[in-house]
Amino acid sequence: MRQRKPMLVLVIAVITSAATGASAQTLPNQGANAPRVPVRAPTTPPGGDTTGYWQQRADYQITATLDEARSLLRATGTLHYVNVSPDTLRELWLHQHLNAFRPNSRWSQRDSALGVKSFQSLAPADQAFERFTGAPRVGQQALKAEYPLSPDSSVVRLRLPRPLLPGKSINVQMAWEARPSALPRRQGRRGRHYDFAQWFPKVAVYDRQGWHPNAFVRQGELYGEFGTFDVTFVLPRDQVIAPSGVPVSGDPGWARVQLPGSMAPRIQSDSPAALAARAPAARVPATHRAVRFVAQRVHHFGFSVSPDYRYEGSHWVRSHTDGRAPDTVALHVLHESWEPGRTMAHLRSAMQWLEGLYGAYAWPQLTIAQRIEESGTEFPMLVMNGEEDPSLVVHEAGHQFTYGLLANNEWQSAWLDEGFTTYSEYWARGEARVPLALERADKGLFDPNIVTDSSLRRRLRAVEQFTEAVEAPVALPDAPPIGLRADLFANKDAYDAVVYDRAAGMYSALHDVLGDAPFRDLLRRYYARWTFKHVDRWALQKSAEDVTGASLDWFFGQWIDQVGTIDYRLDSLTAQPDAGSTDDRYLVTVQLQRMGVYRHPMSVGVQTAGGWTVLRGDPARDRHTLQFSVRGRPLRVWLDPFGTVESRTTSASRLTVPPR
Repeated sequence: MRQRKPMLVLVIAVITSAATGASAQTLPNQGANAPRVPVRAPTTPPGGDTTGYWQQRADYQITATLDEARSLLRATGTLHYVNVSPDTLRELWLHQHLNAFRPNSRWSQRDSALGVKSFQSLAPADQAFERFTGAPRVGQQALKAEYPLSPDSSVVRLRLPRPLLPGKSINVQMAWEARPSALPRRQGRRGRHYDFAQWFPKVAVYDRQGWHPNAFVRQGELYGEFGTFDVTFVLPRDQVIAPSGVPVSGDPGWARVQLPGSMAPRIQSDSPAALAARAPAARVPATHRAVRFVAQRVHHFGFSVSPDYRYEGSHWVRSHTDGRAPDTVALHVLHESWEPGRTMAHLRSAMQWLEGLYGAYAWPQLTIAQRIEESGTEFPMLVMNGEEDPSLVVHEAGHQFTYGLLANNEWQSAWLDEGFTTYSEYWARGEARVPLALERADKGLFDPNIVTDSSLRRRLRAVEQFTEAVEAPVALPDAPPIGLRADLFANKDAYDAVVYDRAAGMYSALHDVLGDAPFRDLLRRYYARWTFKHVDRWALQKSAEDVTGASLDWFFGQWIDQVGTIDYRLDSLTAQPDAGSTDDRYLVTVQLQRMGVYRHPMSVGVQTAGGWTVLRGDPARDRHTLQFSVRGRPLRVWLDPFGTVESRTTSASRLTVPPR
């Protein structure tokens, strides 16, 4: 999801464990005893790679009817849950996320405590809900739905009729109704437009740390198990649908509303046999039609419908690095009021950028749907955007890779995806420090004070403004670390400032630590190793260490677990001719001193008439001496001469060598 506010925050505080309520302690991985920042890998095996990795599987087969007279969805379905873990399970935890958008939910209670008017004051007809219309069943046995956070009903526990042993599976039959709220927030309804971002009982993730059934709050995101969603929708004949997945049978409504010049994309599936499986029979009134979609290897399924949608289709040719022939990804844009062709052009551009970073997009389609709410939210194979913004498209399409295919726990480690999608958004605009420094170096423009190109000066200013946003939260009281659990942030502004801005600053710093080519290598290795898996800090760190061949625990430990900035100074400069040299060499000696909390391999440069000579400091040392041997008289000694370091202070440490 992308924030819309300026990247500065006025107030930051951290919620104490007591403020979350005593009942939170009844949920696994929550409460006072749960780590505020992860201390061990929840999904990555001890070796740091995928050897010994496991994840649960959750397949859904659903039939859902849109009942516009009641503004809700009536659904029945089966959850096929496979216990791949080494543990015996005696219960299932589910999320009913739509129940967050109503009075007395944890979300509403939090908003009220902060003076934010939202769902607490909604009239009954405007509230969202997701409720079982019958007891969930395993075979003929009814299961009792328990709500341990009552009156919040966004988390439900089902005690199993018999233990679920490792390697065994269970089918849970469910019937429910789901209604979005009239106040949009990651879901919503307005007239006949419905954004069903949340709508089905979603099984919580069970990983090496156990269950993760967190309540849905404003500064929280998603975490889901991979599986196949086979969903048949029964819709009014004039409704047009934009879902996750590929259409298997029936009419999505696209041809009827296709805009001139739109391409009819080729639909491709990774597993035709799975798509050919029989769907359950659906009762279809004469005024309705049935359309079936299948989404494979996904951990969520969202959709929007509107009779006013207009359709644009295209495709993207993806190239594989494993020897397979290139094939196509179907691209869909459905909108009510956007300029034709613009968002599709942005999407194609974003796909080119993102595949260049990671590798081939691993799903067969990607849809952008215009939603009621502004800004955007990501789901596997689906983006819901509220505006036409090329950077928003890059950000949300980027989430198809980070969060979608590299599926982190956004509730626990949102910095993994929000931080990088924010950084890649700036990078795509030419406003990332390391690539911009390389561009300046290629043009010989080292001093930003003498840059005359207006576009380059604008991007240099953007880089400095971003660094201000990265460092601004650090100076405030109780500044939280990047790795803090989402529900412990005091408010959404604090959350955004840290997991978007500061986390993006972390990726910028990592880009500089590794260098441009190794950083790009990291992204491709990370993606190739962890696609369709749950990732955590240790998965990313091990991938980075494989690139460098050295431990990076010092880097990730400080950025994720601590609060600070990069701040170094130069002093004790001496420069004198090298008495033993015959080619006009000088010896330059300078002291490099760490002043801030964070360590960084700082670049120090000596400029002569012939150019720059640069050395990097050792981040493990707080103070040490750097000695240069340069040809020609040294003119100046600068810290971070090319501006690659995510710091507001390093550019101030510039020493001039006095003439002899």
